[in-house]
Amino acid sequence: MTQTPVDPMAMFRDAVNQWERLANEYGSKFLARPEAAQAMHSATAAGLQVQNAVQDAMAKVLSAANMPSKGEIEALGERLTRIEAALARIEAGGGNTAPATPKPTRGRKPAA
Repeated sequence: MTQTPVDPMAMFRDAVNQWERLANEYGSKFLARPEAAQAMHSATAAGLQVQNAVQDAMAKVLSAANMPSKGEIEALGERLTRIEAALARIEAGGGNTAPATPKPTRGRKPAA
């Protein structure tokens, strides 16, 4: 008589699935109310205001310490990348893009 192997995690998976189903039901009922949407909107707006205030304060601190901000460091990195690309073109001989003019021939007969 063959027995099917027992999955020790089956009961755990069933419990997690049931918990997820209940959480989704509760969440959808909660978010259906206009008060919940308004509260989430207010919380998001408050979070953005705090983030902006922290960024402004950090910019002032860095300015007072005579240190560059993140944006200034990124701008320097982009500028350095452009300078390195131009240098690579110059080293490869592509710095002079003007077409070469043909030299006149040195013969006895004048050019026509």
